[in-house]
Amino acid sequence: MKLISVDFSNLDKKTIYDFGSDETIDELLRLEKSTRDEITRDFFDKADRLVRFLWMKNLAGMLLHFDVDAQIFFKAVNKEINKYFKERDEKAKEGWIVE
Repeated sequence: MKLISVDFSNLDKKTIYDFGSDETIDELLRLEKSTRDEITRDFFDKADRLVRFLWMKNLAGMLLHFDVDAQIFFKAVNKEINKYFKERDEKAKEGWIVE
């Protein structure tokens, strides 16, 4: 199991399929009790950004003991998750309704 890319820029535009080998993706989907038919690239295009980041975080977390670059990936995804919540909180302060 390994990462197939270490380009952690533009995570908003990427999915788990950009980072995990086939073996890695299959294991993640098995752990999440999902399938490739359910969790597609289209799924990530339609889902909220947070969903994309949480899947990436789960992928990175699963790889922490297998790939030395997984820790960098994990930190990059956490940074995006924190940025997401900061933006959400700012919108709430401006009067936007946030779920």
